[in-house]
Amino acid sequence: MSRVDEIVARAGELPPFPAVIQRVMALMDDPLVGADKILDVVKYDQAITAKVIKMCNSTILGGAMPVSTLRDALVRIGNKQLLQIILSAGGTDLLQRELAGYDLPRGDLWKHSILCALLAESLCDVVKYDSPDKAFTAGLLHDVGKLAMAEFVAGAYEAISGAAASGKTSFLEAETQVLGVSHAEIGGRLGELWNFDAEMVAAIRHHHAPGGATGESKLPFLVHLSDILCLTSGIGVGADGLQYKIDYDLCKSNGIGSREFELAMIRLMEVEAQFHGIVAMFDLEG
Repeated sequence: MSRVDEIVARAGELPPFPAVIQRVMALMDDPLVGADKILDVVKYDQAITAKVIKMCNSTILGGAMPVSTLRDALVRIGNKQLLQIILSAGGTDLLQRELAGYDLPRGDLWKHSILCALLAESLCDVVKYDSPDKAFTAGLLHDVGKLAMAEFVAGAYEAISGAAASGKTSFLEAETQVLGVSHAEIGGRLGELWNFDAEMVAAIRHHHAPGGATGESKLPFLVHLSDILCLTSGIGVGADGLQYKIDYDLCKSNGIGSREFELAMIRLMEVEAQFHGIVAMFDLEG
């Protein structure tokens, strides 16, 4: 079995992405689906329901009356924030893992992913992408390939980091040179395995090189921009975070100039406050 086959097999051994979250993601693509339909799907998953209710009763979102149902939570915090918490809760078991190969302690990948999700949603108007919920989800899941790659990256870390340190290649390219495949490609394959739609798979697979994505969707570029900007915050940088560069040519072709960059950095500062609130809510689980 080749190294690539081993990594792909390891990806297949990861726990399946929660079926209820897959269903929520599918529902989000239908503009006619309301909050009631989403609640009807989520209410049958006890674990996610318990997490959502517990977080809504936290000091961050708490009110005078305690929340005891998902519908109570919807009234308390609104459709948009409830959906974010549902999606975030569904990914915690996977994304909270320690990833030694990327020098990411437990929780760091999840924190970076949450921040990226919030920023991707916030930048939809700047990039002119019209599905904020999908942008949030793509930002949340963009680095999922690292879950399958971490052990292999750890075993070949000197070779990968040495190649990346030369300045002639990115960490992503070094992964491919040494291991035969990158975490972005493995993430795309995981997305296919978990039955994500083609646009979501493309955003995951091409989040470091959005110019390689086919089709007209701006989602891969939006996730790329959000990911790089979030790395400047120092949250969840890991071993590879500082090795990536933004695609300025693609930024220009997407109408992102100096003014838009300034606005994006302001948005990053704005969502960081929201990010700290979400992290504080999830700390209740520990």
